[in-house]
Amino acid sequence: MGYSTLIDILGSMIIGGLMLLSIQILNENANSALSNYSSDLIAQQNLTSIVEVMDYDFSRIGYCENVDSILSPSDMIIAADSTSITFWTDLGQSLSNFRGDGIKDKLTYEFGPLVSETPNPNDRLLYRYKAGSTKEASNLGVTDFKIHYFDNMKNELPHPIDTKLIAFMQIDLKIEDCYGYDTDNPEKTYLEKFPTVYWRQLKMATKNMNR
Repeated sequence: MGYSTLIDILGSMIIGGLMLLSIQILNENANSALSNYSSDLIAQQNLTSIVEVMDYDFSRIGYCENVDSILSPSDMIIAADSTSITFWTDLGQSLSNFRGDGIKDKLTYEFGPLVSETPNPNDRLLYRYKAGSTKEASNLGVTDFKIHYFDNMKNELPHPIDTKLIAFMQIDLKIEDCYGYDTDNPEKTYLEKFPTVYWRQLKMATKNMNR
């Protein structure tokens, strides 16, 4: 009887241990799924924030509130490369007033250097700045930023880009969460833990750039 009781106790302990282990594994999987979801959401939110500003700026290439200051289409883009572009526009006077002040602004987008302060090994700064002002950059996990340029026949323009021929632009943007869902990455090697989102847009010639 005593031997049987001992067997029962040992069996119960083994079953109980297996149940605790199963619960622990389930908790770890749930936490990992939640962290992954949160990280993916952050990447999508960062993408939305960048695209909203970028899409607005690019739609106003060549725009000026003072119609007498509007340039010819061939002069609206000043410089263009695969990772940077500078163009004339008329920036809104404030967050609540999108109308320009009638004075042309030279605006630049520029893909910057790698960021060393985050676990992600691929995120870079994306600069957006007006000539004569502080060169500001956002660190929202941009890991790729490329612009392709096309003429009015949709033929891709070769480098160096002749800005006078630009009629269309394709913008490619790739965003990854800067920290991912496992921040213990001192060697910056765990690429699978950085959720990624993509955005691509072929911008047809705007009314300001119509050639």
